[in-house]
Parts: sequence; structure tokens; C-alpha cells
Amino acid sequence: MALVVQRSFDDLGTPLSEVTFVVLDVETTGGSPATSSLTEVAAARYRGGEMLGTFQTLVKPDERIPPFITALTGISDAMVADAPTIGAMLPTFLEFVGGAVIVGHNVRFDLSFLNHALVSTGRDRLQNATVDTLALARRLIRDMVPNCKLGTLAAVLNLSHQPSHRALTDVLATGDLLHALLERAGSFGILGLEELLDLPRLVGHPQAAKLRLTTRLPHRPGVYWFTDAAGNILYVGKATDLHSRVRSYFTGDRRPKIGRLLRQLHAIHYRVCPGPLAAVVIEGRLIRAWAPPFNRMGKVRRKDPGTAVRPAADARPEPAGDDRAHQPHQQPERRAVTRPGRRRKWTTDELAADPAELLMPMAKELAHLAQLQWYEDAARVRDEADRLRHLIGQHRRVESLREAGRVDLYVDGEGAVELDGGLLTESGTMFGSGGGVHGSADSALAMTKDGHEHERIIVAQWLHANPERVRVLKVESPDGMSMPANRIPRMTELCGPMREQVDAAV
Repeated sequence: MALVVQRSFDDLGTPLSEVTFVVLDVETTGGSPATSSLTEVAAARYRGGEMLGTFQTLVKPDERIPPFITALTGISDAMVADAPTIGAMLPTFLEFVGGAVIVGHNVRFDLSFLNHALVSTGRDRLQNATVDTLALARRLIRDMVPNCKLGTLAAVLNLSHQPSHRALTDVLATGDLLHALLERAGSFGILGLEELLDLPRLVGHPQAAKLRLTTRLPHRPGVYWFTDAAGNILYVGKATDLHSRVRSYFTGDRRPKIGRLLRQLHAIHYRVCPGPLAAVVIEGRLIRAWAPPFNRMGKVRRKDPGTAVRPAADARPEPAGDDRAHQPHQQPERRAVTRPGRRRKWTTDELAADPAELLMPMAKELAHLAQLQWYEDAARVRDEADRLRHLIGQHRRVESLREAGRVDLYVDGEGAVELDGGLLTESGTMFGSGGGVHGSADSALAMTKDGHEHERIIVAQWLHANPERVRVLKVESPDGMSMPANRIPRMTELCGPMREQVDAAV
């Protein structure tokens, strides 16, 4: 089995070494773009750690510069008297920025003034991706510094440029800070732009130190599994993008189950697949073979909709003595077809019967409950009927694949796929190659007879959910695929004259 030891640039997304950054800074007459104006704009363009050029201009504001701003920045009214207006400055500035990733220290402040200026002169707001060195510093080096002000960071990190509340010197200091932070981010496996943009959330995760385990994961479809320090398999999952999916555990998911999983995580293994269909099949085989504890946790049975229902009429207490005479007309006795609190298990022989015959008793019960205005019970019957309709459809799709024999498909993003009786054949590279592979993976992928039905269901469900991605090339027994799963009658169709009342009830 081939081990994946190095990723291509495509796997990384956009490598940081190839990203063009434009670091910018502005000086203003105040703190709000609604009441204040720009007095200076500066920017510097970087790629691969090298500065490619700078931009700097004073801007003539719409109002006088307050004395305390002049004291802070050194920019006076006399200095900006002959400077270009914001409208005259913007075209050159926009050309310099282009499509680069915009960087700033508390970049929202700078962009608020620039976007206000753009909108006020009839232009669109900047749509560039942005990186805030303030947010990065808070995540990466907050424990090393007393605060994350630009001046403090520049002094503690001994940056080449020190800020001075003038736009260009602040830009150069921010550029130095950006590259210092990128170097530190590399220890978390941050190698591409997409990861950098997510870094404030990623590094904020309590298990962020384990991000390094995701570094080798490619941007490819496949299956992944987590193991603990003893090599026990904790969880198996599938992904259309292995790298992005696994790293997503370190972003916004705060479920207790995920926290427990990541605390036990010691190693990440994966297997690249040619596409999502192979991935879902392999995931099913590995879960069936290994029964990982965190996969079992995810299958906690939901409470049945019928656990809290109105008691049946014959279960209600009879009124005592003379009170019986004053009771309204008694509701007719109800003989329930479905039972509250549990779900019936349907056999394959039953599911193969005429759907109308299976559903008709439920339709009659639903109409009866709707007539009595027992809406909670009616909703329970409706839900159970919907479940039965789903099972019938699933059974028909599985049987169609089984009886079709060998079927050649073309799946978008996956290529040629061969099914044999609804099972994915192991032809060519269908089951892919792995990286950091657990030793028992190959043996776990071996198909066992008792797993055939389970896999047919997985394949049938995926094909049903993704018809736009599948083209049938060849079918060994075309008659086997002739069982339509979309003409299973709905409850309202079986309720006859009670149809409108049933619709209103459920």
C-alpha cells in the first residue's frame, strides 16, 4: 500500500509562498468614517517574504485636522493642503491592491474608512480576502506579550521596523509582524491561504496543538480514522476533502462528543479514494468491521414521536355514579394499527408486498384519528407511515440493484464504477491508497457475506441522493432495474373522502 509522504501544491490549496499580500494602514482625523476623513494611506506588496513595492500618499481631508491628531501623527493642515482628494487618490490605490490578500493590524478599522470612501465616490466596496495580524497575534503569541498593540509586538519580537503613527512606517512594521506570525503558524501546519484565513478559529481550539496531525492530509476524497495512544480506533469518517473535513473538527464544532474525541486523539490515518461513492462504501465497511466507539455514540436512537400521545378511548377512566349521565357522547373505541412508544420491524417479504396494501391500514387509522381531532396521534401515524414509505422505497432500490447483476456506471468526479448485484467491485484502484495507514485496514476492507445487505443499502442510498452525478453505461439484466421506487402512494391518496381533513390535521 502506497504511503502519501508529500503533497502537491494543488493539495495545499494556495501555498502561502505563492500568495500576494498587500499590507495597508491609514491615518485619519478621527475614529469614525461617518464623521472623520482620511489623511494618509500607505501599502506594501509582499510575496514569498519579499517586498515587491510600496504605495504612500497624503490625502486632503474634508475638515481641519484636530490638534491632538497632529500631535499624534505629525500630519498638519499645511502638509495636506496640496494633497490629492480621496476621489483622485483611489484609482491608483485600487490598482496597487489589485486582487491581493489585504493585511492590517486591526484591519477592520482601515477597511471601514477605505470602504466608506469607495462607496461615497460611487465605487464598490473591497471584496479581497483579509488577514488581521491583531487576531493572529492574539491566537499565536498572546502568552508572550503584555498586550497585542503593534508597538508592543514590534518591540518584543525585535522587528526591523517600529511603528510611529505614520502610515508607511506602520505598514512596514505590520509586514514584519505578518511574516513573524506566519513562521509561528507553520508549527500548527498552516501552509496554505485557506488555512491561514481559518487560523484564528483553529488555534483558538483547546486541542489546537494536535493540528499538526492534519498537516499531511490531502485535499482529496477519502476515508479517515482517529486512533488513541494505544492504537485503538476511535472514529471513522468520510470526506470529499480530507484535509478540510478533519481540520473542521478544530473550528466551530463544540459538541461534547467532539471534545472527548479530540482529547483522546493521538494519530490520524486516511485512505484516498477516487470519489465519494467509494469513500462511503469504505467508510461503511470499516465501521462494520471495527465498530468504533464514537461512531456508535452518533447512532443514539431518537425518541419515537409517539411516546407522548393521547390515551386510547378505552383506556380512559369511566365517570363514577350519576356523573355518567352528564357526559358528552363517548368517542368510539379505537383499535390502533400502530403502537405508541415503539417502531415495528418490517421483514423483506412484507416490504416486497403491494405498497397500497401495507399503507391502507395506516391510512384508515389516520383518517379515523383526524375525524376525532386526535391530532397528536394522527401525527404519530403519519410519521410511521412516512418511515414505512421510506423503507419500501429503499427496499425497491436495493432489489433493483441486486437483480440488475453487473452494472457499469460513470460517476462525475470518480470515473468508471462497476457494481455486481449492488456491491461495489474492487476493480482497479477503486479502494484507493492510504497514508499513515492502520495495519488492519486491508483486512477490514474484505467484504463479508453478512455485510452484503448493509452495503447494498449504502450504495442504493448514495445513488438515489446523487442522480445528477451518475450515468448508467451498461446493465447486465435491464429488467432487474424496472422496479420504480417513486410511485409509492402517499397517505392523502389513500384516505379517500377524508383527504382534506387529513391534510388539515397533519
